[in-house]
Amino acid sequence: MRFKYPIFVSTLLCLFMALGLQAQDNLSWKKHAKLAESLFNNAQYEEAGEHYRSAWKKKTKKKELIYKAGECFYLVRDYANAVDCWQHVKDDIETDPMIGLKYARVLKQNGQYEAASSELVNFLSNYKGDDKGVVSLIVQNEIRGCELAAQMASKGDDVNIRVEHLGSNINTPETEFAPFPYGEEVLYFSSTMGHRAEIYRSLKANGEWAKATPIENFPAIEDKHFCNGTLTPDTKRFYFTICENEEAWGGMTTRCQIYVTQRVGKTWAAPQKLPDYINEPGVSTTHPWVVHDGNTEILYFASNKSGGNGGMDIWYSTREINSNANDFTLPINAGTTINTRGDEITPYYDAVEGVLYFASNGQVSIGGFDIMKSKGARSNWQRAENVGTPINSPADDFFFVKTSSGKGGFFVSNRTFGTEKLTTTDEDIFEFEYLTPTRQWFAKGEVYNRQTGSQLSNVEIALYEIMSTGKKRFISKEVSEDGAYNFSVEPSKKYLLEAIKEGYASATYEFDTYDFATYTDFGAPIYMNEEQMIGGSEPVAEKEKPADPVVNKPKTSTPPVTQPTKEPAPPVLKETKEAVAANEPEKPLTDTPPVESKEEKAEMPPEDNPATTEDTGTGYKIQIIALSKLDLDHPRFKNVKKFGQLESEFFEERGLYRVMIGGYSTVADAVGDLKTIRSYKDFSDAFIVEYKNGKRMSVIQK
Repeated sequence: MRFKYPIFVSTLLCLFMALGLQAQDNLSWKKHAKLAESLFNNAQYEEAGEHYRSAWKKKTKKKELIYKAGECFYLVRDYANAVDCWQHVKDDIETDPMIGLKYARVLKQNGQYEAASSELVNFLSNYKGDDKGVVSLIVQNEIRGCELAAQMASKGDDVNIRVEHLGSNINTPETEFAPFPYGEEVLYFSSTMGHRAEIYRSLKANGEWAKATPIENFPAIEDKHFCNGTLTPDTKRFYFTICENEEAWGGMTTRCQIYVTQRVGKTWAAPQKLPDYINEPGVSTTHPWVVHDGNTEILYFASNKSGGNGGMDIWYSTREINSNANDFTLPINAGTTINTRGDEITPYYDAVEGVLYFASNGQVSIGGFDIMKSKGARSNWQRAENVGTPINSPADDFFFVKTSSGKGGFFVSNRTFGTEKLTTTDEDIFEFEYLTPTRQWFAKGEVYNRQTGSQLSNVEIALYEIMSTGKKRFISKEVSEDGAYNFSVEPSKKYLLEAIKEGYASATYEFDTYDFATYTDFGAPIYMNEEQMIGGSEPVAEKEKPADPVVNKPKTSTPPVTQPTKEPAPPVLKETKEAVAANEPEKPLTDTPPVESKEEKAEMPPEDNPATTEDTGTGYKIQIIALSKLDLDHPRFKNVKKFGQLESEFFEERGLYRVMIGGYSTVADAVGDLKTIRSYKDFSDAFIVEYKNGKRMSVIQK
């Protein structure tokens, strides 16, 4: 419903607010204070703060009232109001010996760096506590943060990063956190919009994120918060947290434990809590992020468990991937390079970079929590670096994560952001994009005439993405004057290139980018046959791995961690009308992911199988396929072995193994089998080849 007279409505609302404030103003300071105490006990801190402040205004001698008001605003991270209250008691060490440090910190998080530095110096000079040595280190760290903020301000934001606040289909007046992207067009995240923390899903259609909906086929979890989800690279295990529901969601103050659910067909099994030596009783263990390193699964998480360096620390534990049990090793602290006396939370490991991203309020920060990064693995790390602005801000910033392409990602912040976000009292999800990607992947190659070996000109080449359903999605097309092609591709996807030229049968090349952590170029030569040849083009079923791996590999001290061999497939969520569009992205379905093929060692081509035709005279063979790697025991050949013995010969010039069925004395005999062989999907391009005295002559023309 739209109001016809918006100015009248706005005036009416202002009048009601004024009447409400006037009614409150009629309360005595004692009634304000009593109401504030009741609201505070019910965790309604913002409202409690207003009443404590109203009580103080009527009784300014009672400084504990304005101190409590500031405390309430600080709890909800309303920095501006906390500054307004605590400025009146910043030197009142009898009320709180640490009030000067608290006041300086809210100035800092309000972006008032010069004033914050001055108050930090003032606080330390007057502090008389027995722990002054430790407090001095904390204050000096805060001063360095103010200095870093000034340096960043003079340099300006990183112009290569564009930050966008996600709209109301994702963000609400409640708290949104823990984004987990699936590809580029599906986003999982946690939110308290339903009065408890749950995991939601949104699809991007036509460049816009659709209205988020709760996950659908997830095991039922009653009465408690469940959030902070992450999926294993092989998509078989989904880690998340279940948190206590004693009161409203309190972020870090809510006690969480890590659980895992395993894929069973197209559903998920009942969640299992990880062992007590990970979920230590009485502490909070949260923010799981999992990666694979060879046969080892590494679980990074945050916890205030015993044996840490301060508050929340980053830890890790490992298990064998092939084990079905939750037999994790004892957790190991990530070390003092990462962890401080403060809090370190929300770990995310980028396997391409070999870098851990995390949030910290104990490292040098320009606000409260800042996002940091450190190269390494497990407990072996280089010095942590602040990622800078515009990712970090004077407020709290955490939950940094990249998309699989590395072109951008998401993070969470309670910062104000133009007219889209006016307060710092709730956390929202932000999306960022690298305008010039830090790393790019390509498919480069040339198109050749198969018979002459010459490079073709004026070839139309199209790139398609092969979706999980097997359908093709058009990406782009180019007409190459010299037969060379160059397409930008993304990690962890399947693609198909199709070459079209007048007078030639179309030729295709299918490839995937699962090994994106090692290679940047996934192209290969494409060979085209002239149209008069039977069977069209000689298919290349699988390309060799690119010859030139990326130079920037992780150092031996930081072993690379393998990424998914398939895009992660979290639990399927309910659909939304907004998501149903012509170009709707693929859902991360529950299909069992393909088993990753083992790396084959380079070796000399094997000798050809003995031919069934005699070495003298004329004979004919049906070439059914050409492969870059030969395995005649592959299941694809099961149905064609009945036509005769499989033979192979290595075509050195192309680096391919030709696979054939031999023993035909006439073309007519071969044609009789050719039609049936072509009916099989893998051999639809089969054709007949003539041999004389054991030597390959030519493709039979019709």
